[in-house]
Amino acid sequence: MRLSKGQATVIVLLNIIIAALVAIVLFVPEIAPGISFGQPDSSGGGDKNTGGENPPVEQPHNKYRNASQGKTDKILRETRLMGSGDETVSAVYERGGVSYIFGNATVADLDFDSYGGFLCIVNAAGAIIRYEYFKGNITAVGVTGSGYAAAAFDNTSGTAKLYNIDYTGDVTEAAQPDGEVVDVFFVDSNKVAVVTMPLSTSLKLTEYSVVKGGQWTAGRSTRIDSGYTLKYFDCYDFGGSYVIAARAHSLPRYDSAVFYSFTAGGDASAYYYGGANENITRPYAVMPYPSGYFALAAKNGVATVITVDYSFTSYRSVSLGFVASDARLFFCDGKYYASFDRADGAITYRIDDDMSRTLLPALDGIFLDTVTDCGDIFMTGVTATLSGSKREFKSASFIVLDTGRAVDLSIENCVFYGAFKNGENYTCILSATGGDALSTPTGGRDIYVVSVASDAVRTD
Repeated sequence: MRLSKGQATVIVLLNIIIAALVAIVLFVPEIAPGISFGQPDSSGGGDKNTGGENPPVEQPHNKYRNASQGKTDKILRETRLMGSGDETVSAVYERGGVSYIFGNATVADLDFDSYGGFLCIVNAAGAIIRYEYFKGNITAVGVTGSGYAAAAFDNTSGTAKLYNIDYTGDVTEAAQPDGEVVDVFFVDSNKVAVVTMPLSTSLKLTEYSVVKGGQWTAGRSTRIDSGYTLKYFDCYDFGGSYVIAARAHSLPRYDSAVFYSFTAGGDASAYYYGGANENITRPYAVMPYPSGYFALAAKNGVATVITVDYSFTSYRSVSLGFVASDARLFFCDGKYYASFDRADGAITYRIDDDMSRTLLPALDGIFLDTVTDCGDIFMTGVTATLSGSKREFKSASFIVLDTGRAVDLSIENCVFYGAFKNGENYTCILSATGGDALSTPTGGRDIYVVSVASDAVRTD
């Protein structure tokens, strides 16, 4: 059949309209409600084909936050310093209820902008108010006349730096010492002494004039070189003259305690106590007492107390008759406490000024971590419960010395670093990997600042 011109025109127009409608459906799907071909929604409403919703917007991590409520009635509040790695504490100081926490982080995330050394300031209410960072890991911290001093060692460059920190947390690079710093301590309001280890067989003491907010000036120094590997214990200031206590060893043939006596800038005299063969003596801790110095040691493995007078002319060694693998020494409330670790359970003595000893059976089985400076309360990373004649170690605890009462805090793998009275309660700084009494760590070991109710500790 032959189409007329009018019919042909109508058919062409209809084809054009149909093509246009198909194009609209295919390429402009929003015109056709309920029809989609997987095109993304430009409004951010998700994929209409799957019915998905907007992905959650990640909120920025708030490092400067208030304390949270404690998880048990013994812990009133908690502040957790969190990172996905292990965080440890080098030193803790308190001033007016404010905690200054120096430590090292292994990962730079969450609370920590950098791995390595850090300072965190936590106010009296448990709120985090400031972070500062140091290049390298912190190796020593001390007090100055206007704040604190921190030393950090950068393993990459092999260099150490000293930093001056005021009470607000402002940090100034103050000096570059010779070797890794093992101690920084207050001499007077304008001076500190710094002990470094240039080598594993050497020690060096340098006095620095401290300028607040500026560079420190190095003054007199004394370097000690030994034929033995040294482990530094402590340094004692006698108004310009010093005594350094250390371990000197060349295993397995030789081990001893050594005291180096000198005036800054002069040569040191060395006094060794121990030696070879039957005299091998490994020192674990050293402390001064009214008549001189005493050390907890293992002489051929047997627990021993060593004493020497201030002039190094009188020496005494007293065997305690049991094998010890470690020992810790504390001074609290005018008394000395010696805790020995051994295979059949740790034991602790109170030691008087005349070196007489009193065994404390209430502390049997407990190898003490820390003792507070606000009364004779010990903190230990494990609670010991009697099991036959031994103790089974469970979790963190306070040990009240005058009653022997243990207050279980239900904290796993706890290490205590210090505590102080804050009003009627105790503020404690510790690290842990978990436990019922704390919020769950982000990963590895986190640091916690907790307020512990005083009645939970002291009440029987």
